[in-house]
Amino acid sequence: MRKRNCRFEVRFTKDELSDLTKKARKARLSNGAFIRRAVSDLEVKAAPPADVPTLIREVRRVGHNIDQILKIANSQGLVDVPQLHKALEDNRTVEKVIVKAYTMPEA
Repeated sequence: MRKRNCRFEVRFTKDELSDLTKKARKARLSNGAFIRRAVSDLEVKAAPPADVPTLIREVRRVGHNIDQILKIANSQGLVDVPQLHKALEDNRTVEKVIVKAYTMPEA
């Protein structure tokens, strides 16, 4: 059985429907999903450009590499460990900012 089994009909002018469709496409949502998010008071953001998921993946990869270097440096006393800790914290901060800016809350 369908989860959403209650129907509601709304009539739009051509301009209103066009605006709704443009906003929904910008957010990469269907018109229905866009309206449900708006009614639920969820923030509807424009979808990120296609390369943002790649950017997030790369930032995470760099963070993982820094973490591995930190573990080796810490065990062998080779490099300035506090500076590496700071680099790792900065990387994680950047990752959180990117993820928060470009991901949509789940409905």
